[in-house]
Amino acid sequence: MSKKISRRSAIASAAAVPAFAAPPAARAFETAPIYQRLGVRTFINAVGTITTLSGTLMDARVLRAMEEASHNFVPIHELQEKAGARIAELTGAEAAFVTNGASCALCLSTCAVTAGDDKSKMTRLPDLSGMKSEIVIQKRHRNMYDHAFRMVGVKLIDVVTADEMKKAIGPNTAAVAFVQSHHVLDQQISLEETVAIAHAAGVPVILDAAAELPPASNLSKFVKMGVDMVAFSGGKNLRGPQSSGLLLGKKEWVKKAYANASPNNYFARISKVGKEEIIGLLTALEIFLAKDHESERKEWHAMLDRCAARLKGAPTVHTEYITNNDYSHSPRLSVQWDEAKLGISLEQMVDRLRKGTPSIEASDMRYFNPPWKGLGIFPYNLRAGEETIIADRIREILGSKA
Repeated sequence: MSKKISRRSAIASAAAVPAFAAPPAARAFETAPIYQRLGVRTFINAVGTITTLSGTLMDARVLRAMEEASHNFVPIHELQEKAGARIAELTGAEAAFVTNGASCALCLSTCAVTAGDDKSKMTRLPDLSGMKSEIVIQKRHRNMYDHAFRMVGVKLIDVVTADEMKKAIGPNTAAVAFVQSHHVLDQQISLEETVAIAHAAGVPVILDAAAELPPASNLSKFVKMGVDMVAFSGGKNLRGPQSSGLLLGKKEWVKKAYANASPNNYFARISKVGKEEIIGLLTALEIFLAKDHESERKEWHAMLDRCAARLKGAPTVHTEYITNNDYSHSPRLSVQWDEAKLGISLEQMVDRLRKGTPSIEASDMRYFNPPWKGLGIFPYNLRAGEETIIADRIREILGSKA
C-alpha cells in the first residue's frame, strides 16, 4: 500500500484538525446533566487514558459518525469486512477488524493460534486437547493483562534470554507473545529478535501494543517488522469508543481470529462489538492519522508550562518535567513541595484534589512505572483552561496548610 495514498485518503475522509490555541483563562468545569441526575462524580482528568477513569473523550466527529451509524441495520460481517479493508489500507496491514478492546484482540489472537478456524476445535475452547497449548513470553512481559492469553487455556512459558526463547519453542508452542510498553523497555530480547526467532521456528508473533499510540507510525511499523497480529486499544489516544480495539496483521491469522469473534457463536462470542463502535473507531482512526501530532504535543507542553507558571511563587513549590521512557506518553509535569514544612503529604494532596469541586484526578508519581517524585500532571486528557484550575487548586491547598 502506498503510504502517500492512504494519508490523502485519511485527510479526505476526516476534516482537518484545527490548530490549538492557548486559553486566556480557565473556563468553568461543567458536569453533564445525565451524571448529575445519577449522582456520579465527574472530574478533571490529569492522569490519562485509564480504563477505570473512563478512558478518553471522543471527537465530536466520532460521535456524529456513531449517531449516523445507529440509523440503519447492517450485516455485521459485511461491515467488519469493509471497515477492516479501510483500516488495512490506512495502516499497511494485510487485514484488520474492530474488536471490543485490546484485551479482546489478544484473546482472539490466542484463539487463532490454537483452534484457528477449525470449527470442531473452536467449539471446544478453552479445552485445548489436541491443540498447541503454549505461548512463549519474556518473563519481564508478564503482567496483570496476560489473562487475555490465559483465558483461552494456554500455558505461558516464561523466558529471559534469546537462547531460552529458542529452546522453549517446541511442537506444543502456539505463538510467541510480546508486550510493547513503557513498563518493559528493559527487556533482554527486542521485538526484532523475537520476530526472527519465532519465524525461524515457524511460529507466529502476537504483539500487545494497546497504549502505543502516538506515534501514529506505530500503526504500520509493527506489521512492517513482520509481526503476525497486533492489538491496539481504541479508547486511549486514538480517542475512539472506550469499548473498542483494533486487531491487525497478516491475512492468514486475522482471518482465523475473526472466525472466533462475535457475532460467530464460539468462545469469544461474549466480546461483542456493535456497528456504532466499528464506525466510531474507523472514524477516530482517520482523524488520528490526519492530525498534526507535533502541534498537539506542543500544546500539551504549553498547558504544562502554564500550570508551572501559575504555581511559581507558591510556598516551597518546585516543578520539573518527568523524563519520558517512550514517545507514547505525553509530556508530564511533576509538582513537588516541602511536605514537612507545609504539613500536607502527597497522599493528602491527591485526596483533597479528588474531594474538591470540581474533582481533580492526578497521580502520585511514586507509584508510576518507573517511579518518580511528586504530583504528576498529564495533559493529554485536559481540556482548555483546566490546567489553570489544577494549578489554582494546588496553590489553594498548599496555602491553607501554610
